[in-house]
Amino acid sequence: MEMTINMTPPTKTENIRYTADGDLFKEMGMKELPFKSHFSMIPLIKLIEKRAKDGNQSEAFLAQAILDRLEEAPEFREPIQDISVIKKNMEIAEMMMLFLIPPAGRDKRLAKISPPFSMEPIYFTPALQKMMKNNEVNLILPGGMDKMYCANVIKACTFILNRFYDQEIEDDQLISLTVNEEDTNLTRYFKTIVDLDFIEIEATKPLKPLSQQQINELLSNIYDINLWLKYLPPENFAFHGFMVGQLTDITEEESLSRIKFHLLGQDAVMGQENVEKLESLLRTYFRQPDLRMGITAIDYPMEQAVSHRYRIRFDFLAHKHECLLNDANTNSIYEKVCKYREILLIEDLESVSNKTPIEKDLISEGIKSIIVAPLKNKKGNIIGILEIGSPRPFQIHSFIELKFKQIVDLFAMAVERSRDEVDNRIEAIIREKYTAVHPSVEWKFIENAFSILENREKDISKEPPSILFDDVYPLYGQADIVGSSDTRNDAIQADMRTNLQLANHTIKKCLEVIRYPLLQQLRMYIEQDLKTLDGEFNSSDESRIIELLQGEVHPIFRQISHNHGELSGFIATYFGRLDPEFNIVYKKRRAYEDSVAMINRTISKYLEKEQQEMQRLLPHYFEKYKTDGVEYDLYLGQSLLRRGVFSEMHLQNFRLWQMIHMCEITRIVDNLQTKLEVPLVTAQLIFAYTNSLSIRFRMDEKQFDVDGAYNVRYEILKKRIDKATINGTEERLTQAGKVAIVYLQEKDRQEYLRYIEFLKHEDYIEDEVEDLEINKLQSVQGLKALRVTVKR
Repeated sequence: MEMTINMTPPTKTENIRYTADGDLFKEMGMKELPFKSHFSMIPLIKLIEKRAKDGNQSEAFLAQAILDRLEEAPEFREPIQDISVIKKNMEIAEMMMLFLIPPAGRDKRLAKISPPFSMEPIYFTPALQKMMKNNEVNLILPGGMDKMYCANVIKACTFILNRFYDQEIEDDQLISLTVNEEDTNLTRYFKTIVDLDFIEIEATKPLKPLSQQQINELLSNIYDINLWLKYLPPENFAFHGFMVGQLTDITEEESLSRIKFHLLGQDAVMGQENVEKLESLLRTYFRQPDLRMGITAIDYPMEQAVSHRYRIRFDFLAHKHECLLNDANTNSIYEKVCKYREILLIEDLESVSNKTPIEKDLISEGIKSIIVAPLKNKKGNIIGILEIGSPRPFQIHSFIELKFKQIVDLFAMAVERSRDEVDNRIEAIIREKYTAVHPSVEWKFIENAFSILENREKDISKEPPSILFDDVYPLYGQADIVGSSDTRNDAIQADMRTNLQLANHTIKKCLEVIRYPLLQQLRMYIEQDLKTLDGEFNSSDESRIIELLQGEVHPIFRQISHNHGELSGFIATYFGRLDPEFNIVYKKRRAYEDSVAMINRTISKYLEKEQQEMQRLLPHYFEKYKTDGVEYDLYLGQSLLRRGVFSEMHLQNFRLWQMIHMCEITRIVDNLQTKLEVPLVTAQLIFAYTNSLSIRFRMDEKQFDVDGAYNVRYEILKKRIDKATINGTEERLTQAGKVAIVYLQEKDRQEYLRYIEFLKHEDYIEDEVEDLEINKLQSVQGLKALRVTVKR
């Protein structure tokens, strides 16, 4: 907690503000000191009397003159209860102050005197009075009034221990002052040094004996006021005299400290508010109210630039220049700073010869003098630019440059830290969305990384251990869009036909107006291609037609439109029917692709939600792929678990769950039909591979794959069953609205028949179960399948 008090400065004639019945802190709710305390000039009079006898000639003369005048004010030799006594004898009081503050320092030293352990001023030096006259003075009290009260009590108690119990305790608690200068709007910082030499203490009762153990107990509990007042009862002591408080200007040190503290904060140079705070601190540091600061992250040379931005762009020309170091700004002050890697000071921008757009724009922005510094990271690479500028020539000069150099490295560290933070966030996003490292196996990668780190620290050049999971069970599933290749080809064929017809119609309109033999030749090619589209269509036809349209037809149309304004409308109508991205008719194909994308998104979203719920039941590795439909691999087993135990029950539970969600996917796609531009359905396939296998993370491909020659057979089977047909027929195994389960062994069939019985009971599927044999595939034979129809 920090409490701020605004102190109203005294008027010109009222430099004495103490009253016997209260002070500033009483008015603000601060409790009175429990000790008796009186303001008294007696300790100072004793010093003056001593100087009159023992001082040098000049001191003795002054001291004697003051003592003579004191005969006119005998009240000064008693504790002063009424401050008007000092007001009536101000001239004598001013003479006495000469022994505290020499005349030569009165106009410079910021000092005051106060009653013992009170902050209420009795006397201001002219310098302090002048400073407070037109400025807002904020008294910063760390911890608030309670902490201040506690500090005063402890200070008084340590004073007692030092005077009466032979201790040498230093109580160096400081009070800081900030002064906001009204004319410049700058802040100045001061620390208060308190002199207690003119305080006398009287033991009003016999001293209470204290052992060293008791004193040590007090020093171990400096915030326990009750304990201190128990050992040092307030009624046993009384204070007389005054304190001398002096303010020392620490603006430069404090502002530099605050700059350092701010730059240590997170996102210190990111965000307009943070940068404006830094600019305000720099104005105080350099004592320039109209100083401006700019900072930007930049990579130099530009070839080293990363492919993303760091969101640190607060230079003076951020709103005018996309990049400070592009070719148009060659030889600018920013390029020179980066090229020569040195701080550049320009005291008058107007005087710069051969100004680039950078210098001209800086002047138009009101910058007339400037310092620019390259910011370097730990490797010495340039990662940013820091600049300060002024609207007045020569306001930024060599003395400013000396102070500026002290802060450049601080800003460099802040920019580097912010850039690293951005890089880390981007890496986290990449890991989350794009890499093959699934959260369920991330623990294994962390263990591996730690092993690598340990080897590096021990300077061991050892290959990192492989990331391998043995004895895991695979579950493969696929929801494939039925007839996707034919539907895609039909969409492409329809778009090509429409495009050719539009081109042919446009050529016909042009030939009605102008004679252009080359158009007649193109019309012949177009009509030939239209006949081709009525027959069998293949990918070579597509590429040839696109090349004809974009390479020959479109250039001629543009030339004719340019030369014959009367035909520009017809030609513009043609181009208006084309897709702006592909420059061909793309209507049917886009409708098909949008429909495929909607099915893929819907299935993927459902699978993600389902498998995340299953992750809570048992962590497992899951990876899905989007093609014309969605397929996925799922692995589970003991080696994938960092904690817990895997059992056969888990495997059976996941297989049954796979059967259920395949039925659900069939229904989901069926319910999507009204939202699809092109009607599409899916066929569901499960590969019941009941043997365990091993998977290994391939560092070159950054993904998991089955490991070992025997296990590769699983991958071969998985890829070929998609095209499987029923034995003795050409009928595809996968059919719309159905779920097919391919298996290898009779025990697999019996297991899945039990799951099918449950699905019938839960009304997921029809009663009929097809028991099928599959035609021989390439290098694969003997496969069998079960197939069921999903209830809609």
